[in-house]
Amino acid sequence: MKRNYLIITFLMVFVLLGCPPPKARKKMPRIFALTYSMETRTEPSFLITDDFNRNHILDLVVVNSGGQSFSFYKGNGDGTFKDQRVFRTGRDPICLVSADFNDDGYKDIGVLNYADQTIQIYLNTRLGSFQKINQLLEPGKIPINMASGDFNGDGRIDLIVTMRFSNVVMMLGKGNGYFSEPKSMDVKGQPTGVVVGDYNQDGMIDVAVALAGTGNKGVQILWGKGDGEFESSKVFKAGKQPLSIVSIDVNNDGLMDFVTSSNSLHALTTIVNNGDKTFDSLRDFASGNFPKFVVASDFTGDGLQDIAVSNATDDAITISLGKGDGTFTYPPIYHKVNGHPQGMAVGDFNGDGLIDIAVSCRDENLINILSKKDMINPKPDLPQKESKSS
Repeated sequence: MKRNYLIITFLMVFVLLGCPPPKARKKMPRIFALTYSMETRTEPSFLITDDFNRNHILDLVVVNSGGQSFSFYKGNGDGTFKDQRVFRTGRDPICLVSADFNDDGYKDIGVLNYADQTIQIYLNTRLGSFQKINQLLEPGKIPINMASGDFNGDGRIDLIVTMRFSNVVMMLGKGNGYFSEPKSMDVKGQPTGVVVGDYNQDGMIDVAVALAGTGNKGVQILWGKGDGEFESSKVFKAGKQPLSIVSIDVNNDGLMDFVTSSNSLHALTTIVNNGDKTFDSLRDFASGNFPKFVVASDFTGDGLQDIAVSNATDDAITISLGKGDGTFTYPPIYHKVNGHPQGMAVGDFNGDGLIDIAVSCRDENLINILSKKDMINPKPDLPQKESKSS
């Protein structure tokens, strides 16, 4: 018996000494610095950016979910913004879209009010302000998210809205800021996030809907026919509870793929477009706790798409760098922000040619601007994309 103990002890020592310790992951430096903050009204959440006054400088708009309003910030072009202009909305606004709803060349704003179950359209006055139209859109029961696009090919911007526990509705634009009655379209689960794009490259706009809750979970595509009609796909696996979704070309093949987030499960999932109206789900990956929103852009300038994730309970946003094969670097790069980050928008806010990030911070009623001022673009140990020669 004693001999057996000696053998076991010898083997354990051999294993411990003979196997090198696991190689520590290289901690990647921050890409962004928090360079500017501005006050909002109560509980800022969904955030968008666009050039609303056509001066080639990006502006910001955020809904204040607890303040029954949205705030508009005119960009100065140097990474700072003018003081907010506040516009009243319905109760609990949770989503925004920007589009030219009245065909005057200036971007307008659509606001989805969760508690009121309404959508309001605010037309751009061209004077740095917005005017609410008289029509109150009522898409149906429990609207949760929306997107815009020309779904029937008439040159006018339409709306698509996800109804949390039932279906999807489309409202066709009339070209003057007003919309037709909602048209219901069935999906095979409980819809949450929604994005639009040409996912099969046929020149017509499609709709991708994230499905979460009970029943089917994943992503379903509504293939646009160009006349306001759609053909439904099957449900593709896309995480266990996908609540938000972003379009991104993860493998540089020219086809738009998706990344979804399941915040209660602290997981993200990549769904790769095969180009034949089918998609493959890759293994779930992590990028911080309680991922709320995901945005995509080439943050490092290497030609590969990366993602930024707002992690509500970490008080941070994380950057996961794209490898160009559908996967992302780990561990993610943490950037501390103010309390309970929510919505994000990306763009060049200071005119230096590099992508910046704006993030709304719910608990402190702030928007943080993160820029690359005095920062580097790290991408160690990854092959760089070769430039194409003519």
